[in-house]
Amino acid sequence: MAFYSHIIPALGQFFVWPGPMWLFIGVLLGILFGTLPGLGGPQVLALLTPLTFKMNPTAAIIMIIGAMSAIPLSGSLAAILLNMPGHAPSVASSFDGYPLTKKGRGGYAVGASAMSAILAAIIGSIILTIILPIGERVVLAFSFPEFFMMALAGLSMIAIISRKGAIWKGIITVVLGLMITFIGNDPVTGSSRFTFGNLYLYKGIDIVPALIGLFAVGEAISMMVSGGKLAESSKGETHLSGILDGMKSVFQNFGVFIRGNLIGTFMGMIPGVGGAITTIVAYGQTVRSSKHPERFGKGEISGVIAPESANNSKDASGFIPTLLFGIPSHVEMAVLLGTLTILGIQPGPRLMQENPNEILMIIYALVAGNVVTAAIILLAGGYMTKLALVSKKLMAPIIFALSIVGAYALNTEMGDVYVAVIFGVLGFVMDQFGFPKINLVIPLMVGSLMETSFDQTVVSMGVKGFLTRPISIALFIIVLLILFTAFRPNKKQKVEGCNQDTTVLGGTDHESESSNIPR
Repeated sequence: MAFYSHIIPALGQFFVWPGPMWLFIGVLLGILFGTLPGLGGPQVLALLTPLTFKMNPTAAIIMIIGAMSAIPLSGSLAAILLNMPGHAPSVASSFDGYPLTKKGRGGYAVGASAMSAILAAIIGSIILTIILPIGERVVLAFSFPEFFMMALAGLSMIAIISRKGAIWKGIITVVLGLMITFIGNDPVTGSSRFTFGNLYLYKGIDIVPALIGLFAVGEAISMMVSGGKLAESSKGETHLSGILDGMKSVFQNFGVFIRGNLIGTFMGMIPGVGGAITTIVAYGQTVRSSKHPERFGKGEISGVIAPESANNSKDASGFIPTLLFGIPSHVEMAVLLGTLTILGIQPGPRLMQENPNEILMIIYALVAGNVVTAAIILLAGGYMTKLALVSKKLMAPIIFALSIVGAYALNTEMGDVYVAVIFGVLGFVMDQFGFPKINLVIPLMVGSLMETSFDQTVVSMGVKGFLTRPISIALFIIVLLILFTAFRPNKKQKVEGCNQDTTVLGGTDHESESSNIPR
């Protein structure tokens, strides 16, 4: 109970000026970087870290957390409006957010995204405050077998969010994605694979430029070829009414929000899983539990709410391994860990006893940052939806240029630019021939984690390691249930399968887009 006694004093310290000012500055910088492809959380935190050297530690923490809290929502804004995810976890929000924008309902998706972010941050932070003192038991329960099973669960989502009909296209795409993850050095033996003597390929294909190419560059090429306007629907909505309807939709689909929030909270505590896998799992679970899975990928608002709630709750629970053990839960947390160390805050088991105020300060800054970010985006997002009325041939070179700059700025390597361009062409070709992009994205995200965790388990525990640990067995049973549910015969699906030969996700612009959008 000693930890909870610091809540009120820390809250008072947080609101002392100039704390709110530093929070606002951090949020603005986070929004700026978050909307640019490739310049997500790790980059903005790395750029801000040198600025904290001469700052007051409290002000520095508030600014850094403010910037980090703005990344998920601002990245999703670009994903929804332009199919240009600001960072990897925002990809899942584009699956249904971008089709809504193409139908003239971008404000609806933006409103749902912003409200999901606010609620997820608040609920996630409350959960974090409650379980932080006992969180070490959860973190220590996971090891190599559990990481492998979590990655396998992410890969199994392909069976759920893909539809019957184009099964061979889906399989080909999955195999291609797994083959791409094998490029580079073997994580255990160190031997090189598929590098062809190219030094850049020795470290493998970076997921961020690959996603930038697959979605942003690919979309720019498609815009240039097709022409016309981004929004296919001429029935425009006022930006205000569209955003308000989107905010209401979160409460109308509150069960979807809660499930996404719980998935984000649980998976955020597991080091190495990452935000991208979290949002994919949340999206797949929503498709699986929906009474109308055929609507997803065509503009279903639940397909925005679920990944957004997971994306914005994962950061709160991600502080548990980061602060308690100094083990970053994902890349942003790794950079934050270094920043906290520089500021004289040493994460570890003793932090709870020695610096409870700093922990609570981080929680407050995370909630406030999400609220401020959502407020800014709600005020400006409606006007940004007007981008959907701009000519595609005018938008295409802008998106392409931003994508190339983002890919290069990631590591300042030309190799990343080449990857973005190659994957852009690949994404365009996949769209033209109806190959589902999601079947390529998931292997790219989980392939490396699966391989590394599998090898580490076999070396340290043997094959029996997968079947002797309770959590690993439980996750394996979940995977089997997912696959059983996905392939279980269903009369309704059989009838629909006779009339459709497309996948829910990653289809072409020539697909029939039903108007099954929640109003």
